Amino acid sequence: MYNNIQNAAEYYQKGDLQKAEDVCRKILQKQPNNSYVFNFLGAIYYARRDFDSALRFFRKSLLLNPNFAEAYNNLGNVLKEKDQVDEAIACYEKAIQRNSTFAIAHNGLGVALQEKGRIDDAIGYFQRALQINPIYVEALNNMGNAFRDKGFCDEAIDIFQRGLRINPNNADIYNNLGTVFRDKGLFDEAIVYFQKSLQMNPKFFNAYYNLGNVFEEKSQYENAIICYQKAIQINPKRAEVYNNLGNAYEGKGHLDEAMTCYQDALRVNPDYMDAYNNMGNIAKARGKVDEAELYYRRCLQAKPNHSVCFSNLLLTMNYNFRHSAQTVFHEHLKYVKIIAEPLISAIAPHMNERISDRRLRIGYISPDFRRHSVNYFIEPVLASHKHDFFEVFCYSDVGNPDSVTRRLQNYADRWQRIVGISDERVSELIRKDAIDILIDLAGHTGNNRMLVFARKPAPIQVNWLGYPNTTGLATVDYRLVDRYTDPPGLTDPFYTEKMIRLPDCFLCYQPGDVSPVVGPLPAISTGHITFGSFNYFPKISLGIIELWTQILKAVPNAHMILKAKSLSDDATRRHVMQMFMQRGIDIERIKLLSFEPSFKGHLEIYNRIDISLDTFPYHGTTTTCEALWMGVPVVTLSGNTHVSRVGVSLLSNVGLHELIAETPDDYVKIAKNLSDNLEKLQNLRGGLRPVMECSPLLDRERFICALESCYQTMWEQWCNSPKHRMQS
Repeated sequence: MYNNIQNAAEYYQKGDLQKAEDVCRKILQKQPNNSYVFNFLGAIYYARRDFDSALRFFRKSLLLNPNFAEAYNNLGNVLKEKDQVDEAIACYEKAIQRNSTFAIAHNGLGVALQEKGRIDDAIGYFQRALQINPIYVEALNNMGNAFRDKGFCDEAIDIFQRGLRINPNNADIYNNLGTVFRDKGLFDEAIVYFQKSLQMNPKFFNAYYNLGNVFEEKSQYENAIICYQKAIQINPKRAEVYNNLGNAYEGKGHLDEAMTCYQDALRVNPDYMDAYNNMGNIAKARGKVDEAELYYRRCLQAKPNHSVCFSNLLLTMNYNFRHSAQTVFHEHLKYVKIIAEPLISAIAPHMNERISDRRLRIGYISPDFRRHSVNYFIEPVLASHKHDFFEVFCYSDVGNPDSVTRRLQNYADRWQRIVGISDERVSELIRKDAIDILIDLAGHTGNNRMLVFARKPAPIQVNWLGYPNTTGLATVDYRLVDRYTDPPGLTDPFYTEKMIRLPDCFLCYQPGDVSPVVGPLPAISTGHITFGSFNYFPKISLGIIELWTQILKAVPNAHMILKAKSLSDDATRRHVMQMFMQRGIDIERIKLLSFEPSFKGHLEIYNRIDISLDTFPYHGTTTTCEALWMGVPVVTLSGNTHVSRVGVSLLSNVGLHELIAETPDDYVKIAKNLSDNLEKLQNLRGGLRPVMECSPLLDRERFICALESCYQTMWEQWCNSPKHRMQS
């Protein structure tokens, strides 16, 4: 019999499962109660991924031999594959009870406990497996993954490298090392390990998928697409690969291809809700905000606690002129009730020293410490803080740092990368740093950390700059605005935060590194007025298209230039042209431009614009500042919410009150009158930059004094508040 079993094992090792099964069947004809053979048959069917048959054979083996530790271990493996993790844990425990030195069972139990979130218990069993067998590479690999799950990346790296010293050709470990380096934001190192993994195993699905993810995060979209396509060739039934392939196409501006990929993800797995979220992003990028909201709500219907999708919905509602301020506010409160409120009960008291005149620890969290619109307003603040009175901490969630990131890093007393670190661990880091005032620079925009702020890691939390609305969070105490964006009594009902109105402007602008010379008025050489808008495309609502059409009809020979990344997409370009054509505008008067990689080249295009037209209801911020800096006046339409009053603040702070329209008719009239006055346009062209340089909008010293004064007032109020004393 031994020889027959050995023959079956040889066939099994060669991958000839049918011959291995034939040998086992022959043995059973003579020995129908052989538990070892039934266990072997279970292993054969497990290898075939016929888990129901494998279960029957393992259970038959245990019925014949209730003390068969290996069969209990194998039964645990099958149950784990069938997502019956609790039952699997019981099987591994029975295997260990029958053989306490069974390293494989200790390892299997560790994996099952890890799936249940019992990470510390899992690590204990991996360590026990390694005590029994110190060269057990699989246990080392699993223990490294467990430490990674805890966020202990350096410890995980040490463990994986121990495994490679035992087996330097282990593709799994190279892949996992790449994953840890990706978590640390060290993308170049991660790429090396993923590529090494693929050298060991050229058909390793996970390594191609992970390598694609890193290339995508580095904005190397072509490389990412190649990796995802290879992963799909290996396994065409994984929805997440189609989804990420779609993200890579979106990054390239190929929106049709991206949408097809998301549809493929849903074809493979109709329950893959992330695809609906990303389809919403595509619709939003095309300016179809109603359609985008439908996709987001489809995702949230199935996964109400999908925080990323919920934030996307909230952001998109700000673009939609159909929604009232009350409607948008109520949706923010819904987000809080579903996603943030469950975290409140775990908030611990804050132990910060209650000394009002000590040096304060100020923390800024952002995914946008890079070349991004936020940078033009946060850099003058970071560069101007008075470090004798404020210790500045920056928590950077930038996956792909650039020259701006490195420059900003020099302004901070402490710089902490939080890429890949869980919200819970980031909250712990902030508490450990004893931050007094924590400032959110993202709100509900992309890659936000709302769930860090929901955990209240600092005694005072502030929302500012990156998002033009309330966070909705009861744990965020203040929001920084000004009297133009939020006149007293106008917007107060739509915030959960207490508003702090800065004396001049709610922000301070710093022009880019390289500013082209302001050119002559284009209308002099072209013979016609050129209007323009370089705003993010979802801001271009149907309502504003109607107003722009009226302006173009009122100025019959005028042209218009629209510039946005989404305009690289053919379908979006056709959609824009169709909107103008349907309203009687000759498409020869409309020029559509896409992304300009050079910042200087981007600003140079303003030298082709005579008058910039602001969007509504979501005003421009960076684009308005850039236009003014390049000598281009901006016409804006005032609304009754912060999002529709940013332009009011910017223009008021440079003395251009006459370009602020109170009604749609005024908006058209101001644009028309300005286009009729070339002398005024020429004067503005030459004078706007000097005016800006002398205005509160660029006065960083004045701004930082006001900002730091607000911080100090917040802190004094917290120190003196009986409510806050009771909390500590």
